[in-house]
Amino acid sequence: MDPALEKAQVSQIDDALRNINGQNDAGLDLNGPQKLNGDNTSNLRLDRHGLPLVPQPTQHKDDPLNWSPTLKLLVALQISWLSCMGPMSAAVINPAFVPLGKAFKITTVQASYELTVYIIFAGVGPLLISPLANVYGRRPVYLLGNLLAGITNIIAGHCTTWNGILITRVFNGIGAGSNVAIGGATICDLYFMHERGLYMGVYTFFLTNGPHLAPLIGGYIAQNLGWQQCFNIPGYIQLGTFLITLICLPETLYSRKSTTTSSSDYKPASYTDLLLFKRGRLADRNLRATDFLEPFYMLKYISILIPGLYYMTSFGYGTVLFAATGSSLFAKFYHFNVAQTGLLLSIPLLIGCLIGEFNAGWVTDHMVYRYAKKNDGVRKPEARLDAIWLALLLPIGVIIDGVCLTHYKTVGWIGAAFGMGIASLGLQVATTVVYAYCTDCYKPQSAEISTVLNTFRSIFSALISFYAIPLGNRIKFEYAWLVFAMLNVAFLLPMFALRVYGSRWRGYTWQSPPKFHNDI
Repeated sequence: MDPALEKAQVSQIDDALRNINGQNDAGLDLNGPQKLNGDNTSNLRLDRHGLPLVPQPTQHKDDPLNWSPTLKLLVALQISWLSCMGPMSAAVINPAFVPLGKAFKITTVQASYELTVYIIFAGVGPLLISPLANVYGRRPVYLLGNLLAGITNIIAGHCTTWNGILITRVFNGIGAGSNVAIGGATICDLYFMHERGLYMGVYTFFLTNGPHLAPLIGGYIAQNLGWQQCFNIPGYIQLGTFLITLICLPETLYSRKSTTTSSSDYKPASYTDLLLFKRGRLADRNLRATDFLEPFYMLKYISILIPGLYYMTSFGYGTVLFAATGSSLFAKFYHFNVAQTGLLLSIPLLIGCLIGEFNAGWVTDHMVYRYAKKNDGVRKPEARLDAIWLALLLPIGVIIDGVCLTHYKTVGWIGAAFGMGIASLGLQVATTVVYAYCTDCYKPQSAEISTVLNTFRSIFSALISFYAIPLGNRIKFEYAWLVFAMLNVAFLLPMFALRVYGSRWRGYTWQSPPKFHNDI
């Protein structure tokens, strides 16, 4: 067992015990004594397995960790849907790149650049938005981001110039990307460490499959209603979602400094207060210019940088590669119409991700529990990385897809579909493991971590449409896709090293945890 990790968790629990004893609130629902450290362990909050909860919740009812399971699930599903809606609304047009290009007298590849613009600003924009979520609350960012995304989609559906389309993609990316950037932080606001794998998996499943669900409906919309409705319909759905979240999505940002306030002075926020922005703003915190540098500061941590680099190649080659090239290649090789292209860009990826998530979130929770049971209740984030082996299916699927595209005359479309499905299975495992592991390592900085992961994947993915097809035409698609697969494997190898040495590396002095947001 790693001494640094044990010391950090025992210190966190000791701090919680001191705060509990200082408040003298009655009515704690304890599961029994836990002799871990000190004489006051009867106040320690335990999970159903008898292990200490990490983090330890306060005794206040408005602490999101103390909310009812139903309310937590309601919030988790809403932010998961928001994370799905942004990428989905941007990807509904993907099967219609051919008619979109004809409408504006540009090539199909040039038409795909509208997706590139969206991806870039979905990654860069949140760097300026997410710091606001740590001061003014998560709720305003979700509401305004989704509203901006919905309005710009509707404007795009009425644009008559290509430049107009591209401008709407800029603001659409900023709005939709902001929701994606803080979703992982909201899951951490709601759930304890031993639950995060499952619910982070639900969140990442929605996040990953937004672009996969879009072509399923996008192809038929474009073929029967026109490419304009590929923007309009998602826009109206986003506006409808805005109305729902306006009355159903409470604020989850909560400062644990409140635990030092006596129960007679502290006034818990009601559900209505959390909807009316009366508790989202942290009174003891002001927005500073340095707040916008905090996502970059997280790059100094090995447990963030290595997974971030690996995740960007996984997302890029596990889903964006197919989205950026499928419309052109499937029409060229298999003579698919718009609707057929949409089906092929959707169903295999959805099935693959569904199977992948059944072998990811809850499995990693069990791995963490199993480790804690053997090591005096200490939960080690690296235990989740045992599941990363399944992510090897991602490069295998990419290779299969490339070989089938090259030999399309003798191998039917079913081969390419199979390869895409295998790749997406590996992608879903990789996504869930990366998000859960990184936020376990530095939970208070989960908003910055989510922003870093979002930026990495977005910037990397935005470039794929510029080189994937040209490289495939030059050296054959089987070899181009093989190069992409090997790049992913190259970034996967350090993840295995992280599994073995990660806790030791985090114990180094120069890897000491950040000092900002530790009250969240």
